[in-house]
Amino acid sequence: MSSTTKKCSGCKNNLPKREHMVCVWCNLGYDLFCANITPKCFYLMDQERKNNWRCQECSSKQPKSDNTNTPVRTTYRPMVSGDDTNVEEESNITVRTKKQRSKSDSNYSYIKEDSLRSIIKQEITDTIKQLVSEHLANIASQVTGFHESLAFFSKQHDEFMQTVKERNEVIQSLIQKNDNLSSQVRSLTERIEQIEQNMRAPNVEINGIPEHKSENLLKTIEQLGFAIENPLGDNDVLHVSRIAKLNKESDRPRSVIVKLRSQRRRDELLAAVTKFNKKNPDNKLNSEHLGIGGHRVPVYVSEHLTAKNKHLHAAARKKAKETGAKFV
Repeated sequence: MSSTTKKCSGCKNNLPKREHMVCVWCNLGYDLFCANITPKCFYLMDQERKNNWRCQECSSKQPKSDNTNTPVRTTYRPMVSGDDTNVEEESNITVRTKKQRSKSDSNYSYIKEDSLRSIIKQEITDTIKQLVSEHLANIASQVTGFHESLAFFSKQHDEFMQTVKERNEVIQSLIQKNDNLSSQVRSLTERIEQIEQNMRAPNVEINGIPEHKSENLLKTIEQLGFAIENPLGDNDVLHVSRIAKLNKESDRPRSVIVKLRSQRRRDELLAAVTKFNKKNPDNKLNSEHLGIGGHRVPVYVSEHLTAKNKHLHAAARKKAKETGAKFV
């Protein structure tokens, strides 16, 4: 039975939540100290005993038994008051000795130690089960969230791997196309190089001829033919001109390109120049032989090569000079 107040009716302190007693008559609450009950007895009492408990005040108001039939005796006791002797009548009630209440006659119901242990064990087990259940439910919720996150990342990973696979296929295709295009470019470059070189087949390139504003390159070429004893007629020279420098900062004169009427005529001119230089090792072909005054400078006559072949020729001559080769 619950109390109507939250304070002890004896000490006026706040009642504990569990360790207190409530009188079945006055419905007032008392803590164990004011109820004169030890904690051990409190926990050993069954619920029925707790529900029928009466406080000391209510217990004292209840009559012990009906004493209307108790025999009464009249006794005389002399009372001395001055010189007179008075007799006072005294009513005596037969008083029976109260029997000692044995434990077997007590209204308290005790719980055995084994039963108490079982109750406590059951309470602890239920509490632990509840805590473990809540904890497991929390873990299960976290695991569910983890599984959802893992499934999301797995899906993202699969999509990413599929994208990477597609990109790799595109890259491989582009690499193959690039190799094919590179091969085609090399082939076309070689063909263009060959065509360009074939177009230059009848040409000769002359280096070292000094530049003058009033120069006449055609007359200079004719003088070259007379000097090497291989005269060039009007029909032999189709075109003659200077070309731009590859290195504009160089102080060397620009090269002269002579286009002859045939490749055979070019070979004859080159052979004549080689023969002249061998015949005159101390006075090889120079600007003086061409009728150009001033400081004498050497003049070189060679095939008109493309830029690639010219670089290859220069590298070959450099390597031959380093290794001491006689022929290039």
